[in-house]
Amino acid sequence: MDNTQQTDFGLTLQAWADIVIHIWEEKTEKLKINYSYQLLDSFMNHVIINANGDPKRVEFAFNYYGKFVDMGVGGNISLDDVGNFATTTRRPKQWYSKTFFSQVIRLGEILAQKYAKRAALLIIENTDDNALRWTGTSI
Repeated sequence: MDNTQQTDFGLTLQAWADIVIHIWEEKTEKLKINYSYQLLDSFMNHVIINANGDPKRVEFAFNYYGKFVDMGVGGNISLDDVGNFATTTRRPKQWYSKTFFSQVIRLGEILAQKYAKRAALLIIENTDDNALRWTGTSI
């Protein structure tokens, strides 16, 4: 893998978004979420890139009811009733929240490494070019 691929943030974000969706798919199947195939079929992601090639944002889309399943709400069950085991048997099936927010933290770590690598490569390239100019040497 060359240096360009190692520091391509668009590729990194696309791979990360694909991994997040894969984890969501595993979670929904493991938790036996009703209508999970409809939810699974609705998972999508899109990495938005600026004109200069830098990623601007990552968008995820899925059926809205999936968030209600994650929180254990819906129908006549409000968020206030979720913890009250006497009034409901519905429990949160956290396929989304914990996974997403832990993966956002992981993405921050990955991007920090990528930015550090890109900075180091820029320093090396500029140092080499400047050293050649100062010594009067050509490639």
